[in-house]
Amino acid sequence: MSAPNHSKSLALLGISVLLCAAGHLLLKESANGAAGLSELARRPGVFIGLAVYGSGTLLWIQCLRRLDLAFAYPASAIQIVLVYLGAAAWLGERIPPGRLVGVAIIIAGIFVLFTERRQHDA
Repeated sequence: MSAPNHSKSLALLGISVLLCAAGHLLLKESANGAAGLSELARRPGVFIGLAVYGSGTLLWIQCLRRLDLAFAYPASAIQIVLVYLGAAAWLGERIPPGRLVGVAIIIAGIFVLFTERRQHDA
């Protein structure tokens, strides 16, 4: 894959990850305090969250056309980190220290993945 196409593929992957993470956060915010499915079905935030997440999923499919699944899928673990940090910052959820260790391990794994990818592409 040429450098411009590779950069475009990584940009699509990044946007996909951001949209999916944002969709998860929007869905959670909309679900908070809902008495049941009938109430959820009347909340606009649910539909916005689904639209955002769905858009991210469509971009993900585009990524799969361009990138190896063995690379793209582990890279999508960035979503875990973003959702976790967003849940703490935006939704006010508590971050126990042990879970921060898990997030750090995920970040280290993503770093290794991208470092190895750059060496492989060189």
